[in-house]
Parts: sequence; structure tokens; C-alpha cells
Amino acid sequence: SSDMHWKSSITYHLRGYVYVTNNATITIDAGTKIVSNKDSAGVLVIYRTARIIAEGSASSPIIFTSAETNPQPGDLGGLVIVGQAKVNGNHSVLEGGVNAAFSVFGGTNDADNSGSLKYVRIEYAGKAVNPGDEINGLSLYGVGSGTTIDYVEVVRGLDDAYEFFGGTVNCKHLIAYNSADDDYDIDDGYRGKIQYAISIKDPAF
Repeated sequence: SSDMHWKSSITYHLRGYVYVTNNATITIDAGTKIVSNKDSAGVLVIYRTARIIAEGSASSPIIFTSAETNPQPGDLGGLVIVGQAKVNGNHSVLEGGVNAAFSVFGGTNDADNSGSLKYVRIEYAGKAVNPGDEINGLSLYGVGSGTTIDYVEVVRGLDDAYEFFGGTVNCKHLIAYNSADDDYDIDDGYRGKIQYAISIKDPAF
């Protein structure tokens, strides 16, 4: 519930559900690694009014990944960003077993700003709580057009690579690489723009 700054000199272990709330901003430096073990499948939730500033570079990306010796899809939960842009109400709460206190999403501000993701890689994500009730690699709930999402790659996720639940955020340079389910799942009246989106499937996965 207060500002945090994650530095590239430290490897951060994400365990269970971690919520950024109360107008707080989490800033993640280029080259920072955030890892998770299968027993806890860490999920980072940037909730309404909070922001994430995660700006890597082509040579020094920010990486969310598995801490296991033999990484597998589902070792990491994923990254969830929740904004206050308009949605159509198809889903009433967040999927994936999040705390009920942080489950409502959307609002009336289509220009809402949840921060910035640039040169971010999300590996081995996905958390199936119940059938049809999962955490994806990158889940975007009612995220507004003031948010920047550019150069993001989701690798070998257990569920969708990207899922958009309404909102107006514009995204560029997205890669969905060998996801087990959908590459780009669009729900709840999403009205943003996506440019340069690539999907790569592994037939054996």
C-alpha cells in the first residue's frame, strides 16, 4: 500500500498473491528478475489506483520467470493489471482466485493510467484455480488508454498469453510464444488497439 522500488541487483521471489493498492507505485528497474516456485505460483496484482512502472530495454529486459531447476508452465502465476476504464459487465469480478476485496474492476475513466510495461518477458505463467477460472500470463482488466504496454513477450504459459477484459489500453509489439491456451483473448468490450502482435505455437505443447 506504499511505493516500492525493485532493483536489478536483487532477485525477487513472488509467493502467492501480492497486491499493489492504495495509489501506490511499484517501480521495477531494467534487468530485474522476479521468480516464483511452483508450490506458490506467485501472482502480482496491480489494483485500481495503483501503478506499475516496469521499463526494461532490448538488452536488459525485466523477466518474470520460474525459480525451478526444471521450469514448467504454471510455476509462476502471472501479472494482473486492474484499471478503471469502462467494461461491459460480462465478468463481474477478477478470475483466478484473487482476494474478494480486490476483485472488482473497471469504472468510467477510459483514459485511466495504470503505468508502463516496456521490454517485459513473462515465462512459465498460468494458474488454474477452477475450470474456466485462471490467471493468465498478462491479464488486463479495465485498463485505460493512459497505460503504456510495448514490447512484451509471454513464453510457455499454462493458460492464455494475454487476456483483455474490457478497457481501452493500446498495445504494441506483443509476442505470444507457445501458450497452452489462447494467445490473445478479448472479453468484456475491449476497445483498445493492438499493433504488431505475433503468435507462435509449438505443435507438441
